[in-house]
Amino acid sequence: MKIDIPYPLTSRHIHLPKSIPDTFSGRHLLVTGTTGFLGKVWLAMVLDRLPEVERITLLARGKKGLSPRDRFEEDYRSSPVFRPLRERLGMRLHDLMARKVRVIEASLDQPWCGLGEDRARRLAKDVDVVVHFAGLTDFEPDPTHAIEANIDGSSYIADLAACTPQRRLVHVSTTYVAGAVSGEIEETITPGVSPHGVAFDPAEELASLKAALHGTDTKKQRTSIAMQRARDLGWPNIYTYTKGLAEHLIESRNDVRTTTVRPAIVECARSYPFIGWNEGINTAGPIVWLLSTSFQRFPSKAKNHFDVVPVDTVARAMILVVARALCDRAKSVYHVASSHANPFFFGRAVELTGLAYRTRYAQSDRAYERHVLRRLDATTVNADAPQVFGHRRLRHFVRTARDVLRNMDIADALPPRMYTRVGDQLEETRRSLSNKCRQTERKLSQVDEMLRQYRPFIHDYDYVFRTDHLQQANQELTEADRRNFAFDVESIDWLDYWMNVEVPGLETWSIPLLRGEKVPRDEPLAKPPRVFTPLASTPMGA
Repeated sequence: MKIDIPYPLTSRHIHLPKSIPDTFSGRHLLVTGTTGFLGKVWLAMVLDRLPEVERITLLARGKKGLSPRDRFEEDYRSSPVFRPLRERLGMRLHDLMARKVRVIEASLDQPWCGLGEDRARRLAKDVDVVVHFAGLTDFEPDPTHAIEANIDGSSYIADLAACTPQRRLVHVSTTYVAGAVSGEIEETITPGVSPHGVAFDPAEELASLKAALHGTDTKKQRTSIAMQRARDLGWPNIYTYTKGLAEHLIESRNDVRTTTVRPAIVECARSYPFIGWNEGINTAGPIVWLLSTSFQRFPSKAKNHFDVVPVDTVARAMILVVARALCDRAKSVYHVASSHANPFFFGRAVELTGLAYRTRYAQSDRAYERHVLRRLDATTVNADAPQVFGHRRLRHFVRTARDVLRNMDIADALPPRMYTRVGDQLEETRRSLSNKCRQTERKLSQVDEMLRQYRPFIHDYDYVFRTDHLQQANQELTEADRRNFAFDVESIDWLDYWMNVEVPGLETWSIPLLRGEKVPRDEPLAKPPRVFTPLASTPMGA
């Protein structure tokens, strides 16, 4: 197990202060990954609900020609996640950000995060806690990218945390590092023991993985190598493999106090920044989109837990965990999940998704939706059972139809006089149908790939993640803190959440991206009327 650091504690670290705002008062937080979905909501919530925080330093990259500071300014001026702050503060938000937030360009895949050791040590000298959200969440990315983002990045951030006065690191992982197992999952980690119970050396495994990938020519080759190593140890994909290795490597260190937070499936907000907020394409988005179509037989097990957690519930839990870390009262591992405290199941999710869309289609102006889709009942099916109207058979049918259309010679099939009259029109129809078949086959291929990657989590394994540590932390909160920061998953009414929050939220913020469409963006807050000097330009150590 992890070795705690034997350094003396001052009086402010011995007991939990009266309130979470008191705990954060005067603190300096160093944070990564605030351009991501969860990190952005957490940052907005901290700035909104914890004005006592003295300073937040963000490590970030630039994007599309924007510096990290400009990218951050663009976000807080127009991203919906900062809407509550913009509505409350207006133009004063610029002053808040200039006063509280420092943005530093960093490369987390480089030693010392690309800052150089001297600069990194100067930055770390007054940091109270490092909070690490950044990581790559694709299930099967190029393994070299996953190593850089999820393993090397976590290691370099831990190096930075080790330079801070109290050496505190709160690290975001995933519940699914549990691997290829079913049943109740405790909030523990034993470094050097894989999900299959095999003893291994995390550092040697990482070195062997890098050596095996060295010199490979294609992503396909690298993926095959990494997937095989992952399965041998008990992880179902590259994402959980690299996040799991990162946990084992960090927990093996004795120069940092690490608290690992493992969220389950992070989805639409219950209330903060507003009902239904989501960003990007998350786990449930493709599932709900698929069930909104004529694809109504979803390959999953109805009684398996669907461990969904609203993003603002996760953000609240993260604030609670960071508060306990600041008081040196944090456990090593916290699950942020619903499957144990308030179970939700795939069968119920599929049923409610179908009901939500049938209700919507009943009022549709499109005849197909009103007369066909609204009458279909979504259901779960065994992934291994042959389906007459399954997506693979449909894909085969569409491919066959396209081949027929592509090879069809209309000029040869029709008499010359008839071809002269209608040949051009028939040729255009043939090309149009062939193109539609190609598009449909491509979409069905994407569906097949998505279901293949999701299969371990929606069909093969049934996880129940215990959340005892957050439940215990809830008991020590004041009444005011319970309202703002308690882990509130038990209060979710799944019927109301799924019908009135999740499905509408995904329809607004995620599913349009699957269709190649844009999502709404708030009217930007005007730029500041004067030039101010942000903290980002202040020399570190000054």
